[in-house]
Amino acid sequence: MSGHWRIDPGVARDLADLLGWDPGGGPAALTSALGARVPTGSTAKLRAVAAGEVPPGADPEAIARRVIDDRTTGRPELSWSCWGASTLMAALLETLADRRADVGAIRRVDDDSPPVDIHSLVAVDGLLCDPYFASVVAGPGHDEVERTHGGAYSRRTDEADGRWSFQVGNGRWGRTLDYRVLAPVVDRGDVAAFCAISVTHSGAPSRPLAMLKRPTDAVEVFTHGEGGAAVRTWTWTDPDHIWEGTTDQVEHPDWAAATEDFAARTGIPLL
Repeated sequence: MSGHWRIDPGVARDLADLLGWDPGGGPAALTSALGARVPTGSTAKLRAVAAGEVPPGADPEAIARRVIDDRTTGRPELSWSCWGASTLMAALLETLADRRADVGAIRRVDDDSPPVDIHSLVAVDGLLCDPYFASVVAGPGHDEVERTHGGAYSRRTDEADGRWSFQVGNGRWGRTLDYRVLAPVVDRGDVAAFCAISVTHSGAPSRPLAMLKRPTDAVEVFTHGEGGAAVRTWTWTDPDHIWEGTTDQVEHPDWAAATEDFAARTGIPLL
């Protein structure tokens, strides 16, 4: 499976430069860079669904080109699903750092989960990296079972049958989302299938959402089901106290006004 996610080297280098990521810095640094500089959320998926297409995720080069073109021209940008973030991360690691990076599928299993919620992460260098939530923890079989990375907490639990479970959380939620491994290694066809499933079965909102996880805070813009929109910033107290912090939420009449606020805070305009 090594090399499965490789993309055009020039495109990969341009994206790494945009992220400020040195391939020698490793996967944990890339997790942080993606979280801070490429919005995750739902708008790329919603745009595809409106056009009758499978949501993006299986073609990381196409995502990379779109991110680069939008950022360099100043066009409003999309927010990408967990699949888009994970395959993009795997592509950069395999293309520029020559590291095997496996995209895996995990299924949400906590009591508040919808019936079907399939999430993704990247297994590389003995780590489980989740670029969507910007979390990192050691992979199966390692002594480390929990880690705080930036403002995200994650925990891995090895199970007797060889599978493992994964928890991720932050202080704004005040809890964790719980997952269990479904497929430790997936390919492009698998990702396309999971993206298609997400059109009708997903834990992600069916409304516009975009998030950035920066070194000291997380900023998200979203619409309410009953109308209106908001921008919310969660700032954790410090790296040792990520479960404590402050929330600032500003309400707006619509998505356009909210994304204008988001752009003022982050420098990234959104579609």
